[in-house]
Amino acid sequence: MRRALVLLAALVAVAPAAATLPIRSSGSSVGEGVPLKAYATLTPTVELFGDVLTAKIAVVADTKWVEPDQLRVLTQFAPYAALQLPRIDKLHIGRFEQITWTWRLRCLDAPCLPRSTHDEKSHVFRFPPARIDYVAPPGEPSYGIRAYWPSVEVVSQVSPDVEHNLLRRRIHWQYALAPVARPTYRIGGDLLFWLVVGVASALALAAVALLTPWYTMLRNRRRAQVDPGTPLERALGVLKYAHRVGDETLQRKAFERVADELGVERADELRLLARELAWSPQTPEDQEIDAFAARVLETEEPEEAAAV
Repeated sequence: MRRALVLLAALVAVAPAAATLPIRSSGSSVGEGVPLKAYATLTPTVELFGDVLTAKIAVVADTKWVEPDQLRVLTQFAPYAALQLPRIDKLHIGRFEQITWTWRLRCLDAPCLPRSTHDEKSHVFRFPPARIDYVAPPGEPSYGIRAYWPSVEVVSQVSPDVEHNLLRRRIHWQYALAPVARPTYRIGGDLLFWLVVGVASALALAAVALLTPWYTMLRNRRRAQVDPGTPLERALGVLKYAHRVGDETLQRKAFERVADELGVERADELRLLARELAWSPQTPEDQEIDAFAARVLETEEPEEAAAV
């Protein structure tokens, strides 16, 4: 009850609307036997042209006599326009329920421009009173109440001194009073999106088609480079490398490896020759190495063909 009394005391600071309501002989919690009261506020009451104006209507109802959901509010703010639908807030304390409708208003049209007076430019607006109806279940208003708005003064954002200086310098101002038109596009957003997707897909397919032959060639080349060949070919490769770099120890080991890979049954003569060259006091010449490798490969090819 204490919170409710504080709330009512705050609302009394604003002049209540003239009531045409049924009087409840048994009394009501909002006082004076009426089932509800309405209060209207505008902030700020003095604003600059183009600023946002906040309008509120607060209805305090006795829930014993009033169903808050059956209240309907009718307002007229022309030439101002609401930026969005009103926000509705509800507060319930005991038998009290307060419903507050809040609008955000703005006017950028010529009727809202401040008018020149003797000392300054201003424009005073007085909105028609708001109508709050209590709608009975069939949908027809049972009774209503009005809430009266305070006046609003709109002043120019250009001070008199600045305006006087601008006029003396003959600077001409041009104001875009109407709201900016909605943007137009040569191609719609959805169509442009799918066109971009189609072009990107076509470019991706073209890239795959162009890169596939190059990738295949590179892969085959890498396979050819990585393919180590048969163990005997690898041993011959080590032998040629050791001979080319002049590593005598590695060369003798490579001869031994070639001899092991040749085997007794397949080429006993070459095996013995490899052993002999491996432990020869003199390092074989280039011609001897090439001739030996050629004979080894000649003996290997028939064996591979027979295996196939």
